[in-house]
Amino acid sequence: MKILQINSHYDQGGAARIVACIHRQLLADGQESHVAYGRGQQGEEGTYRFDTVPEVLLSAACSRFLGKNGWYNRAATRRLLSFMEKVEPDVIHLHALHGYYLNFPMLFDYINSRKIPCVWTFHDCHAFTGNCGYFFDCEKWKTGCGSCPYLKNYPASQWFDRTGTMWRQKKELFTQGRKVIVTPSQWLTEQAKQSCFGIYPCVTIHNGIDTKQTFFPRDRQGCRKKYGFSREEKLILGIAVGYRDERKGAKYIIQMARHLGSHAKVILIGWNRENDVLLKESDGSKIADNIVTIPNTSDADMLAEYYSMADVFVIPSLAENYATTTLEAMACGTPAVGFDVGGIPEQLAGGRGIAVKAGDQARFNAAVESVLEGRAGLVDRETLAAAVREENSTERMTEAYERIYRELHEGSA
Repeated sequence: MKILQINSHYDQGGAARIVACIHRQLLADGQESHVAYGRGQQGEEGTYRFDTVPEVLLSAACSRFLGKNGWYNRAATRRLLSFMEKVEPDVIHLHALHGYYLNFPMLFDYINSRKIPCVWTFHDCHAFTGNCGYFFDCEKWKTGCGSCPYLKNYPASQWFDRTGTMWRQKKELFTQGRKVIVTPSQWLTEQAKQSCFGIYPCVTIHNGIDTKQTFFPRDRQGCRKKYGFSREEKLILGIAVGYRDERKGAKYIIQMARHLGSHAKVILIGWNRENDVLLKESDGSKIADNIVTIPNTSDADMLAEYYSMADVFVIPSLAENYATTTLEAMACGTPAVGFDVGGIPEQLAGGRGIAVKAGDQARFNAAVESVLEGRAGLVDRETLAAAVREENSTERMTEAYERIYRELHEGSA
């Protein structure tokens, strides 16, 4: 059985790491596995990057200024289709298709005309909305988009609102052929069932991570010494790509840091110079002196060491599915605090963390303090890590996907 996964990136970012985990596990299980992706660094055995940086930038510009996302990148998509002709996959596993790297009509005309069965994992809501990755409080996606209240959110349109047209065209393209829809959270599965994809089986498979070789509890004090932190310091960790995206909720971390002052240090990984403006008051002074910023890294062992030495991981996203970073932190024994949106409450249930009302700064601060002071009533670090090993291993996730692949290939799904 030949499996082809398609995603925007490979092994960079949450969804991309899931793709890599599935690919490696399929190879380890003796399956023929391939990954085609549009952006990022060169991959490894069995992977193919088909887009170029200039093509992605041109597509992003066209999307922003002409208002349609997923209708460009013709040359890159032709290369993808040529690759698919060579591979001849039995099942195609789609992931995040937005990201300025694909032409939707070309891809789905190919898939639909050849009747190739698909598994489609929704890592956000983009597949069933007119354009939004997350719909927040808007429910137009259920009946037809247009007059979008979040037009400037990624993937943004500067002037033209094509969301109504795209909603209709995407529905027509995406709801042909045999598919199984998978989401990492029960929350998103319920949304998918209410969308145009409700005609398909919609199931939940929680994200899995490498809990054997990478994300496991490291020597906390050894890690602290390695990175220059003392045994006594209270350490709060946050990780994001795109802190300036309001959805990520960076302002809640920064205000929490100011509230805690010298009582704790806040480490933010994934930072770049463009984000520095977030740390300054209007007069140019620092909002907080206890924030340590670290550039983005693809070094998984380094991330595991930071997860392990932190006292608490924070994820103040205002919209979220089932964050891989949260799983990684908990697999290293570190509890999390976040908002009660999307799949976050599912991840933090059972004493693994605390989910508070979205946007409530005071409750967010209090929850973080309760974890730092050991009065949150959470499970201990060893129990937390063991639970993630049991429920969110790569092996368990891939086994669930392989079962769906077989059912689609054999015609029973």
